[in-house]
Amino acid sequence: MPEDVKTDETSVSTDTGSATADASTVVDAGAADVKTDTSKDTSSASTDKGTGKSSQAETGDTGKAKGNGEDKTGVWPQDWVTRFAKGDAKRAKDLSRYHSPEAVAEAYVNLRRRVDSGEFKAALPKDATEDDIKAWRKDNGIPDKADAYDLTGLEIPTQDKDIVGNFVTRLHSVNARPEVVREAVAAYYDEVNRQEEARSQKDEQDRSHVLDALNDEWGPNFRRNLTMIENTVLSRFPEDVRDMLKSARLPDGTAIFNNASAIRALVDLANEINPAGIVVPGGTGDIGKTMVEEWKSIQKVRVENRSAYNKDDSMQKRERELIDAMIKHGLMNEAGQLVDKKAA
Repeated sequence: MPEDVKTDETSVSTDTGSATADASTVVDAGAADVKTDTSKDTSSASTDKGTGKSSQAETGDTGKAKGNGEDKTGVWPQDWVTRFAKGDAKRAKDLSRYHSPEAVAEAYVNLRRRVDSGEFKAALPKDATEDDIKAWRKDNGIPDKADAYDLTGLEIPTQDKDIVGNFVTRLHSVNARPEVVREAVAAYYDEVNRQEEARSQKDEQDRSHVLDALNDEWGPNFRRNLTMIENTVLSRFPEDVRDMLKSARLPDGTAIFNNASAIRALVDLANEINPAGIVVPGGTGDIGKTMVEEWKSIQKVRVENRSAYNKDDSMQKRERELIDAMIKHGLMNEAGQLVDKKAA
C-alpha cells in the first residue's frame, strides 16, 4: 500500500497541494453499485488543475450503457436489452435496434398515438363470423357486395364488363380496400393500352418491311398482285368475313397480311382463280366478262390498226394471257372461239 495513503482518515491524499476526495462520495446518484478501489493508481481520482474537471479512470469498467453516445452510467445497466428480452432471442434482436430504453419508450408512445388516431386497423380474426366480417368491412370502408365498388371514371369496354366483374369479385373475397380495387382495374387497362400501342407500332414496322421486300421481288406487278388479293380472293367472302380475314393473326401474333409467305400464297390463289390477272373495279364485277371485253378491245386494234398491234409486244403478250385465261375458264375453246356467248 502506498505510503501517502492514510487508511484511518476519510480523505485520500493524491499529491502535495492537490484536492482531496472523500472515499465515501457517491459517483452517480442513480448507480446501483459503486466500488471504490484505493489500490488503484491515485490518478483515477485526480483533478485537472487546468480545467478544474475530474477525469474518469481509463482503467476498469466505465459503466456506460449501450446506446447513442450519451453517458448513461448508473442510469440503465449495460445488459438492459438482455433483461428486457427475458430469454427471447427475437425480442432481443428487436430491442437491439434502439439506442436506449428511452428510445424504446419513445417508439411505444408514437405507436400508441398512431393506433389511437385510427391509422392502424384491427385485423379480421381467422374465425370471424358473417356478422364479424360485415362489421369489419364497414369499419374499413369495404362495401358489402363486389358490385358496390366505385369504378366511376374508369373506361371499361362493354365486352369487358363480365371480365372486370369477376376480377373485382375475386378482390372482394379477400376484402380488398376500395382504393386497391380501383387501382388494380386501372392498372389492368393501362397495361392493355400499352400492349395495344406496342402491337400497333410493331404492325407498322412489319408491314413496311414486308411491302418493301415484295416490291423488290415483284417489281411492276407489285400493285397488281396486291389488288388481285382484294378483288379476286377477298371479294368472294361476305364483308364481315372479309374483315375477320384482314384482322387475322398468326400464332406468333403477326398480322397475316404482314407475313410475306401468307401474301404470296394469296397471290397464287388469286392467279389460280384469275390467270389473266383481271382487276374488276370494286371487286364486284364479272371476271369472265371483263376478260372477254379486254380481249375484244385488243382484237379491234389488231383488225383496225395492224401496224400498231405488230409493234406493241406488250399488247400481244397480254392477248395471249387473256386467251389462256379464257380457255381455262371455259370462255374460249382451243380454236380461239368464244364459247360463252352471254359473256361476249
